[in-house]
Amino acid sequence: MKHFKSCEWVYEHLSTVKLLDAGIVKAGLSGPYVPPAVIQGAQRFDFGKTFADEQSLISNTMCSANQFEREAQKLGLSQQDTIIVYDVQGLYSAARAWWMFKAVGFNEVYVLDGGLTRWMTLGYPTASSYAKASEIGNFKASALTDFFVDKHRILEVMETSHSLILDARGQARFSGVEKEPRAGMRSGHIPSSQSLSYSLISNEDGTVKSTDALASLFRERQAQDKTLYFSCGSGVTACVLAIAASECGYSDLHVYDGSWSEWGADDSLPIATGQE
Repeated sequence: MKHFKSCEWVYEHLSTVKLLDAGIVKAGLSGPYVPPAVIQGAQRFDFGKTFADEQSLISNTMCSANQFEREAQKLGLSQQDTIIVYDVQGLYSAARAWWMFKAVGFNEVYVLDGGLTRWMTLGYPTASSYAKASEIGNFKASALTDFFVDKHRILEVMETSHSLILDARGQARFSGVEKEPRAGMRSGHIPSSQSLSYSLISNEDGTVKSTDALASLFRERQAQDKTLYFSCGSGVTACVLAIAASECGYSDLHVYDGSWSEWGADDSLPIATGQE
């Protein structure tokens, strides 16, 4: 697969890759993020704080290219590195980190297939704490347009035939049956959007499904030849759909950074309920 590396491959190249833990606490749960272990040599990639726009009132908003570059250099990251991002579940928040690196023009970044859970199942080496960079890296970040879009773009495209908005939240939240985990959020979805839960992208063990299986999910939603926009609760699992679509060869891809955290809280924005 293009954007994933197996645990076996990473273990064999452990001394030559840079590992980043991009795990987060799931929406609706409280407390700090505390993983059961850290992959040997991994550092923390905190896109909720360190790599987030501090001026934004919406959680996890992408930071500026300058901030990204500065913080990446502090992690000792450099232009020649091969970067592996992972999370505990396998494919939940790691795709967000992957998309952020892509958004600043860095391409040698991959998601660990199966994540920390599979790594530990295979008995590969872990540590009790994160590694620290020994020197500042030479990482360079360039802000690329349209990787992340705002509510104004979504309003422009949501009724156009050449665009498709896919919602990564579960079907119950999409339809409005299940209450949102964040306070102050309306229930429902963006009008004309379709449901494609991020959970459908992975196998039961957290590894990503085959390209053929992923392609079927997008074909069922008539995504062919369309500009694809991805939304979710706070711009995290939307990136799971982005990496899956990219695996299938789709290239005109955009993540709505504010997602339902913004849309659901703004009474001026239209919503829909039901299955579609």
